Amino acid sequence: MDIKQIHYFKAVADCGSFAKASERLHISQPAISAQIGQLEAELDATLLVRHARGVRLTAAGSIFLEHGRDILARIEQARAAVSESNGEVSGSVTIAMITTIANVIAAPLLERAKRLYPKLDVKIFEALSGEISAWHAGARFDLSILYLPPGHLVENAVPFLQEQLYLLGPIDDERKQDTPVRFRELQGLPIHHTSRIHACRLLLDSASIKEQVDLNIVAEIDSIALLYEFVARRGAYTIFPCIAEPPLFQRAVDYRRIVDPDLVLQSYIVTGANRPKCKTISAVVKLLAGLAREMTDPESRLELELQD
Repeated sequence: MDIKQIHYFKAVADCGSFAKASERLHISQPAISAQIGQLEAELDATLLVRHARGVRLTAAGSIFLEHGRDILARIEQARAAVSESNGEVSGSVTIAMITTIANVIAAPLLERAKRLYPKLDVKIFEALSGEISAWHAGARFDLSILYLPPGHLVENAVPFLQEQLYLLGPIDDERKQDTPVRFRELQGLPIHHTSRIHACRLLLDSASIKEQVDLNIVAEIDSIALLYEFVARRGAYTIFPCIAEPPLFQRAVDYRRIVDPDLVLQSYIVTGANRPKCKTISAVVKLLAGLAREMTDPESRLELELQD
């Protein structure tokens, strides 16, 4: 058994297919299949079963995946520890981000990390909040940016950003763009939204009950890109969380902040399980915290640049 076999197996399990793992790793499918075959022979167990849409883990595969992730994480920690002994911030840090946050944070984070720490490799994976929470529970990443409900903090969670909820809909030329909308005015609107495993939908459902407003959810689509597409091209309505103000690249629709009450999602930076405190992860947390302050308080930009 070697590290390459574990790495390939984890990639196939995470991607759900040999084809997608091949694209991610830039390794041919036969080479990946051969390495996993050798791993299964050594373990004397079937780890993956192929089907029409990809692969699924067997019971043995699920057990080995948990151990494999821990092994790979510990190897990366060992590399980081050796680098830290030389006073360097280097190695790899994986971050799971909620899509709406990744849309505005990913680029400046990567740019700043590359400028300040040339030997640091930051890898970002984005998804909706429900998936991020599941990934975090499975200890798949070094850091996760996820929503936590009030009073439900976890150890060492660092407050990150507050996102207000906005109603997205067709542009009305007779009304000034960005005009706030009261929550009660959402009643009756045909709204496309995510399923109930995601934090934004849960917050909407909770507010609906509290404010006695019946929301008309006409379709559930677990994709930020598709929801935006429905609004931009089909005149539909949806609700997005946004940081400070809507991103410029998503202004082909009308954004209206929801008020009375204000609906806000609070995100946190949380370190993955079994990740010891180290200089490399701490450096990335500091970068993220600095970007959060910069986004919510533009006047702090010069101060942060001087600190850099």
